[in-house]
Amino acid sequence: MEISRRNFLTGAGVMAASAAALGLSGCASPKSASAKKDEAAASKASGATVGYDGGDTMPWLPEEPTIQDADIEETIDCDVIVCGLGAAGVPAARAAAEAGAKVVCFEKSSALNSVASDMAIYGGETQKAWGRGTGDALLDKDMLCEEHMIGGSHRSNYDIVRRWADESGDALDWFIKPCSDLYISSTSYGEVPVEGQKNYLFPYFVPMLETYDYTKESMPCYPTSVGFSSLATCMKENLQVAVDKGADVRYTTPVIDLIVDDSGAVTGVYAQKHGSKKYIKCNASKGVVLATGDYLANEDMMKYYQPDNIENAVPNLIIAVDADGNYALTGDALKMLAWHGAEIERDHASIIHHMGAGAGADGRGVIGNNGYLWLNKHGKRFMNEDIPGQQIENQVEKQPGKVAWQLFDANWPQQLQNFPAAHGIACYYLTEDLPSYTASGLRINCRTDKDIADAVSDGRAVTSDTLEGLLAQLEGIDVEAAKKTIAHYNELAAAGADTDFGKVSSRLFPLSTPPFYAATCGVALNLGALGGAVSDADCHVYNKDDEIIKGVYVAGAPQGGRFNVQYPIDLKGMSCGMCMMFGRIAGENAAKQA
Repeated sequence: MEISRRNFLTGAGVMAASAAALGLSGCASPKSASAKKDEAAASKASGATVGYDGGDTMPWLPEEPTIQDADIEETIDCDVIVCGLGAAGVPAARAAAEAGAKVVCFEKSSALNSVASDMAIYGGETQKAWGRGTGDALLDKDMLCEEHMIGGSHRSNYDIVRRWADESGDALDWFIKPCSDLYISSTSYGEVPVEGQKNYLFPYFVPMLETYDYTKESMPCYPTSVGFSSLATCMKENLQVAVDKGADVRYTTPVIDLIVDDSGAVTGVYAQKHGSKKYIKCNASKGVVLATGDYLANEDMMKYYQPDNIENAVPNLIIAVDADGNYALTGDALKMLAWHGAEIERDHASIIHHMGAGAGADGRGVIGNNGYLWLNKHGKRFMNEDIPGQQIENQVEKQPGKVAWQLFDANWPQQLQNFPAAHGIACYYLTEDLPSYTASGLRINCRTDKDIADAVSDGRAVTSDTLEGLLAQLEGIDVEAAKKTIAHYNELAAAGADTDFGKVSSRLFPLSTPPFYAATCGVALNLGALGGAVSDADCHVYNKDDEIIKGVYVAGAPQGGRFNVQYPIDLKGMSCGMCMMFGRIAGENAAKQA
């Protein structure tokens, strides 16, 4: 269906109504701990990937710094320390301050870090306005939790997942309360008044596409997600609440180590102001919250916990930097916790949302990660293309040269509405572009004629009036094999049954109408290295004897039990939503020593 921008924005025209290889040998003799350590050191020195070796060897863990009293240039006493001011640390600081605690915050960067915009949320008053509130929600809470556990091979902590389902709606209501200028849009693409265009909150897929029914999808994306046009603005206003209540915020001052008493309880931190050779000793009478982000910029940790990404040369997207311009995500919380006996979980997950072939600077693939025909260098299909971005990435990594092509034809405007309402999918065709103020997340699901023309113009896609002319432009593909594959695929489409890979007939489109298009697809960007200390739904940290380490709490990326094996695709923005909610919980619990 074609819709004008005016009708689209008013809602009248919306097409909607409501691992590294593992070698095993049965004859292998167990290695000594020293042998394992020597092997790990040699592997690290050679640059090879190093995975879990069955022991306590952690080749990514540097020596703990030795800090003497003579090295201290300042001593601070407070109730709660928050380490890291990102999506989890900012809510933690506000929550602790609101609980009456004297708070000190340390951040490695020169400002707070906001690197996301979407949150998966269940229930709450804000969601209720969109028909997603507690009581009248269409989604079953038990189902959502179980689907999340399935996505992580049941290696995640169910209590953490369930608490998200129970409290994330209330947490969102709390989080946006200080945001006095936040405009809340009634629909995904409703007209936003001028005064709200710089800072607004919107629901994804409200109203829902008429053609999308998550109950009939084999890998559904559930309508739980909200997006911010400027999450950073709301974070600043949340942090201001803490500052107004007396919080001491110190930027360009990374935390270096934890202070631990004779019982093993955490009682404070050592931090270091940028440019200083001495340290700040900060004592916390109640608790320390670690929310320092993930370890994307720590190659040793990536080799150990996510070797597949190293071996497949998956690039990382890192925005946070320190005062020297170096990437800030170096796994600081995990290093400090490991020095003091914390158990670090072993089943970590990447956030790799493949956005489709020919992704541009805005993160959008030429035609999204839609399930059109995909071919590899051999000119062969290699998957049921009707799968989410993470699974597309998994398949592309296995192809020759880790490259593939996504092909579609001139009928794409009419076909978009048949694709799922999901992350990375283009499912709206617009006759005009969206307004300039439109949040970037909303642009992902829309395409115009100009979008496709621009992709061809800037070289992200190629086009031809003949299939032969199209294939001739795909460097490295077996043209003759590709012709046969396309002919066979067109036969499957005509018959309405994909007997090769089982793609649903509603998304089985032939390549038959010129002009034809193709875009090259390689490996996508890794947006996050998720894996942390073994923890619980109260943000406690556990040692290797399964005992709580007193005085320390984790939220955000360092909190284990949230995502394991792979990042789930059914709840868009789940990581950021959990960061916000468990940041609040960590701050509250630290303030009351719960």
